[in-house]
Order: sequence, then C-alpha cells, then structure tokens
Amino acid sequence: MSTNLIPSGNREVVDAGRAAEIVSEWEEQMTSLENLTIDKVVLTNKSYTSEAAQILKDFFLSSGVAGTTKVADLSDIIASRMEDEGLEVLKTICDAFENAFLEEVDLSDNAMGSKGVSACASVLSAQAPTLRKLSLCNNGLSDTSMKEVAEVLCRPNEGNEHPTIAHGLTKIHFYNNMSGDGGCTAFAEILSNSSRLEDVRFSGTRAGRPGSVRVAEAMDALGPMGVGNVSRWDLADNTFGVDGGAALAKALARCPKLVYLNLRDCTLEDEGTISVCKALVESGCPLQHLDLSGNEITSKGAKAVASILKSFSSTLTVLFMEENEMTSRGVAAIADAISACDMSALQEVKLGMNECGNIGGRAIVAAAPKMSCLKKIELDANMFSEEVVELLHDAYGELLVEMEDNDDEEDPDEDLEEEDEEDVDELTSALDGVKI
Repeated sequence: MSTNLIPSGNREVVDAGRAAEIVSEWEEQMTSLENLTIDKVVLTNKSYTSEAAQILKDFFLSSGVAGTTKVADLSDIIASRMEDEGLEVLKTICDAFENAFLEEVDLSDNAMGSKGVSACASVLSAQAPTLRKLSLCNNGLSDTSMKEVAEVLCRPNEGNEHPTIAHGLTKIHFYNNMSGDGGCTAFAEILSNSSRLEDVRFSGTRAGRPGSVRVAEAMDALGPMGVGNVSRWDLADNTFGVDGGAALAKALARCPKLVYLNLRDCTLEDEGTISVCKALVESGCPLQHLDLSGNEITSKGAKAVASILKSFSSTLTVLFMEENEMTSRGVAAIADAISACDMSALQEVKLGMNECGNIGGRAIVAAAPKMSCLKKIELDANMFSEEVVELLHDAYGELLVEMEDNDDEEDPDEDLEEEDEEDVDELTSALDGVKI
C-alpha cells in the first residue's frame, strides 16, 4: 500500500520544534498501517528554517522514505527566508533525495536564481535514469539561470537509458520567469535534447521576437517523433509573430494527440493564426482547449478559426478569443460556425473585448441552442445595445458573465464597410496558400 506524506496545518513558518511534530505525525501514520510505502512527499505552502530542513532530511534518510519516493513537491518552501538561509534550506531538502529514484520534481515558487539552481542540482542531476516530470515555475530564473538549468538537463549521462535528463522528460513546465531571449535559447537546447515530451509549458518569460522564434524553430526541428506524443502546448505570452507562427504550425501539424493549445498574447496576427488553424486540422488531433486571445486577430483571422470549428465539434470544450480586433464580422463568423456544426461539447467561451456590436451579439444569441453543455460565456468590453444585452441574458441566463464594461452608447457596426464579396475567396486562398 502506498500513500503520501503531507505536513498538517495551514501555511506557516516551520521551525525545529514544528518540524519535530511533523516527523512524529508522519511516523505515527507510517506505523498505523502495515506494508506502507511512501511514494510522494509534499512540502509545499510552508516556509522551513534551516534547522527544520535538517530534521526533515534526517527523517527522510533514516526512515527509508527517500528511497521509495517517486514524486517530490518541493514548491514554495523558502518564502520569507533570507537568501543564505533559503539556499541552505533548498540544498538540505534536495540533498535528501540525491540517491532517490524520483519520477517527478516540482521546485516552483522558490526564488532561486543561479545560486538556487546550484542548490537544487542534487535533486535533478542524480535523477537521470528516472526523472520524467519537472516544474520550475515562478522561480525568477534569469537567462543565466536558465542556461544553468539547460546544462544540468542536457549534460551527458553515460551508461543510462537516457543520454540526458531532458531525453527522458515527458513533462516540462517553465512559467512566469524572467529569462528573456537568452532563456529561450536555453529552452530551445532543452527541447533539442528531448524525445518523449507530452506536456510542455513555456510561458510568461518576457521573451522577445528573436527568442520566441528560436523556440518555435526548436519545436519544428524535433520532427514527428519528437512532438508526436505532445498533448499539451502552453506557449502563452511569447512574441512569435507571423514568422514564429509559421514555424509553430509546422510542429503543430505533427501533433496528432494534441488536446490543449494556449497561444494567448503571442502576436500571431491574422497570418500566423491562419497558419496555426490549418496545422491543427492537418494534425487530426482531438483538440479540447484552444486559446488565441490577445493576438491582434481581425475578422480575417476569425474566419480562419470559424472555418476549422467543424473539425473539432465533438471535442472542443474551451474556446478563448478575447482581446482581439475581430469586430462583429469576425465574431459573427465564429457564432455562425457554431450554429452550423453544433458545438455541443463547448463548456466555456470567451469573446470579450473584440470591438463587437449588435450584429455579432445577435449571432451569439442565435448560437446558444447549439452549445447545450455550456457552463460559462464571457462577452464583456464589447459594444452591445441594451436590447441585445437583454437578448443575451435571455439566451444564456446565469451562464453569461456580468458585462460591467459593455459600452451601449455607440454601435461600432455602423463603421463597418460592406462585406467584400471576395472575402471568402481570399480566406480560402490564404488557407490553401499556407505551407506547413
């Protein structure tokens, strides 16, 4: 029988006395059941002093827990500690698992920097044969720190099944760091050493255009074998642009198992969006979550998204396209596509802040019956009249999130030029012309 070790109580500073109490609780837990194996240790959401860390380390080693643990959640364990003590705590706790056979390590929410990477090296470098999942989110990693992480993960490991730690990883999460373009280069190196990825998050890293494109190109360079098992790509807040979007598309077209794609705030614009849309259809993936918010998408890009919805009508549960420039024309295209293909799997839709007026609003009203499993729809910061707002409330009821920032004083649809008869042909041509 296996179980987890988790300290009792709420968020707190754990000193030596409290650490001794925790160890006592764990010992009682372990002796109360026969043949008990500990496969997961969770230390998160508490701040440990150096003395407490040593007590926990001694327990992990003397009890044999370190030898059976497969998952170590070491996130958020040094909050409020001064730098020297925080580094000592990280090193002490990580050293306890140096000779373990960990499959998953989470070091998120620890202010690390280069010194922190060195302090945690033992829990990473010694796990080459077994480590499969790694999370380093909100660690304040600079470009230099990311280079050190890449060195650890890409260092050759002779005699092991996997030539590097990166080679065996199925999950890798880097989020909300400040590594910039240099961090992108380091992450691209990690990708180039990977071959079994399934869940990738590289977002919120202050990446510029050059670095973001390097990541996209590294994804593409992995080839069908490298990305064929990926089910989740979270690449939000990278600056891919049109060129990066084209490189992304090449990789996405080779992801037949993809269910989650987050490209929020990636400056894809219409051309990049069209490339991504064609790639998703080409991959034949069972897409469930699509976020293209904040990409400067106009009605042209919106129509590209609308044109592929039928391909995912039975799988797509989340569609986020807020904070774009789709206008009523683009929003109506998406709503009409939903009405035409019956998106009964959809549970959450975001189309807010899109310069949308009454034409788009009425199209959304008409689409309501085709979203039978919908749980929430967000349309705020558009420009619907009071009449259309009332129609939306009638159609969606409590599912419609409050529209506090709706502007009902002007109708942006009055400024829309008449639909060009060649728009559809132009879109079709654009989709056909994108080379994946």
